[in-house]
Amino acid sequence: MPLLLAALIMFFGSIAQGAIGFALGMIAVPLLVEAGFSLSQAVALTTLSIGIQVSFGVWRLRAHIPWADVKLAGGIRFLTVAIGVLLLLNVEALDAAAVKRLVGLGVLLGVALRAATRGGPRKLPLPASLAAFSVSGILQGLVAMGGPPLVLWMTSRDYDVRQARAFTMTLFLLNAPLQVCLLLVLSRELTVQILPLALAVTPLIYLGTRLGLRLGDRFSKPMLNRAALAALLIIALNALV
Repeated sequence: MPLLLAALIMFFGSIAQGAIGFALGMIAVPLLVEAGFSLSQAVALTTLSIGIQVSFGVWRLRAHIPWADVKLAGGIRFLTVAIGVLLLLNVEALDAAAVKRLVGLGVLLGVALRAATRGGPRKLPLPASLAAFSVSGILQGLVAMGGPPLVLWMTSRDYDVRQARAFTMTLFLLNAPLQVCLLLVLSRELTVQILPLALAVTPLIYLGTRLGLRLGDRFSKPMLNRAALAALLIIALNALV
């Protein structure tokens, strides 16, 4: 039953991630915690799945990766993901209900940040960019939800849909190995058994990614974003009640 639930959650999360370039963590972590996984298990499984999932997308979108921005953002996230993992290990001592509410608040914050990104490109000073990438790394390490600050930052860039997806997917792929290794070494709730679980759901992740990428190419970016925000809002409210 846990494998079946995890597989279904990762499948639908991969569709959203493939279509808009983020949201797998925001969908999967609260639902996995709701299904009985510990926070570190949910974050590790989601991070592994994101790493597997985005590798397909990065390869397909490799010609659209904005490497100049990826280098700066990836370097900062590489440092701050570790801070997020350490925070996770402290938060995990809370009871299950408190963890679910925390994750729900994280999703709600992500939805609010994403809703605030409407409008055309707005140039950001370097300190603001550094702050956005740092917060993204911390949230990625804490609850596997590093996407919203990146989406907020991308309002300062005139990316098309493919560049936006390539940017976020490449960053997730670069940081996933470090995050999983830290969790395996430091978390008492996590064992290497999470690795074959992630591999077992890989076919569904691949299928969901292919479907998501096709949806992303077929529908407009605003339409996809509205659908994702509506689904995430429902998940967040469910975790909070």
